Amino acid sequence: MKVDEQLLRKSLDTAIDFSVIKKEGHKPKKRNFDESVDLIINLKDIDLKDPKQRIDKELILPFPVTKDGLADLCVIASGEMLLQAKKTDIDTMSDDDIEQLNEKEKKEKKKFVKKYEFFIVEDKMMPTVARYLARFLGPRGKMPKPFPAGYGIVSSVEEMENAIDRYKNVIRIQVKKTPIVQVKVGKKSMEMKKVLENIETVVDFVVDQMPHKYNNIRSMYIKTTMGKPVKVDEDFLKNVGGN
Repeated sequence: MKVDEQLLRKSLDTAIDFSVIKKEGHKPKKRNFDESVDLIINLKDIDLKDPKQRIDKELILPFPVTKDGLADLCVIASGEMLLQAKKTDIDTMSDDDIEQLNEKEKKEKKKFVKKYEFFIVEDKMMPTVARYLARFLGPRGKMPKPFPAGYGIVSSVEEMENAIDRYKNVIRIQVKKTPIVQVKVGKKSMEMKKVLENIETVVDFVVDQMPHKYNNIRSMYIKTTMGKPVKVDEDFLKNVGGN
């Protein structure tokens, strides 16, 4: 299934239109929060028992996927790196903080892991993180990864600062148990050409990982947080008046 930019743009425009609340006899109404825009790719003819056909990687997009800063990022570090991290608006954890968290109930550890999407960890802190948090991070796919699979393990203040800036544009793509990719590619408030470029970057990346490239794509959908999914398909768009 190969798609062109024009079809993606039509599908994105329709998804944005679907996010508007429309009731007969009432003016169209936008929701009072900035919805995310998601891309869903359904895959076919891949064997997820084969590690080579699974995907578990962080991908840098051309444009940030959020306008809300980095509230979903936590830095775990020590010494100078910890001091520098505390000067930013990013949440931080020291080795003492991790050990104190370990003394709390299981639900508190799960709550901590759920709060953040990404973790940047100083390399020498990884044994502590593995010891106390791996069993909570691992099942959720949040265990920090070194380059090239990820950008979450750093060894210097400069690397940490670069990683913090980079994570504004990073998404996690995982295909492990089910042949589906679902990722956030932007916000409704963004310029649509930027969201579109993010979408194209994800599609290109996923296709490049597949054994039979575009032939491994069963279908694609674009949707906002509260809107209906829009299939990236000419016939679908004609039926809903998206042409």
